[in-house]
Amino acid sequence: MFNLLRMDLKRLQKSRSSYVILILSMLVSLIFFMAIYIALNPDLQAWMKARGFIFQVSGMDSTQPAISFIELFHLTYTQNFLAIFIGIAVVLFNCHEHECGFSKNVLSIHVNRFHYILSKSIALSLYALVMMSVCFLEAIILNLCVSSFFIFPSVQDMLLYVGLLCLIAIAFVCMYTALTIWLKSKSGCIGTVIVYATGIWMSIVNPLLGILGWQKILDYTLMSRLGMLSRYVQSIDMNQIFMMIFNVVCFILIYTFLSTLRSYKKDI
Repeated sequence: MFNLLRMDLKRLQKSRSSYVILILSMLVSLIFFMAIYIALNPDLQAWMKARGFIFQVSGMDSTQPAISFIELFHLTYTQNFLAIFIGIAVVLFNCHEHECGFSKNVLSIHVNRFHYILSKSIALSLYALVMMSVCFLEAIILNLCVSSFFIFPSVQDMLLYVGLLCLIAIAFVCMYTALTIWLKSKSGCIGTVIVYATGIWMSIVNPLLGILGWQKILDYTLMSRLGMLSRYVQSIDMNQIFMMIFNVVCFILIYTFLSTLRSYKKDI
């Protein structure tokens, strides 16, 4: 088990795509931070217009009170990009093993398929946590550079938000790992990641569930839990937080079981 984990971590360390995805996530966080900062800062807008900058702000009201730092991070990074970046990292890492035949060689030596799946999940979860931590620290530094324009919440709220976000990220890793184990196709997996992370599937499924009166089911999906995370933390709704933790842990167990089950097939 530990040899497998050490090997996966070494591969992640040497993988060029893991660094590219990390840099892209930092770049996206920077761009959206600046976009929201400009949209909510009328003084900066006036300064830019006086120097010939032409831009149009929609969906943001510069007269509204400053939003909190958690809301900022949620809008700039957590909402969709987290699921997309984690999904692409998992797909590229796992599908490369299938394409080069590395997984077959490993599984011919290591009989315990659960250890194989667990190793992948732990290694990629650590990568996801590092990526989130770097982007969160980047957002803190950027906010300090603009004199804390976005209001910092208490340390307890920030730690609670990051902790729950890490749990959801681990669930995403387990879900995408199951996807790659079952589907195997890199293009198919990346397409599924984009459809899922951008919420396209919800716009299709929601009307169908509405006809049956089952729309409430969507509230228990990982994307819905991620979307409501900042609201749960800022309102300190402990009932919803504990329900969310239970919901996410169930997803982690289910996806790990599905991945392990599929790995026992001979055509893995």
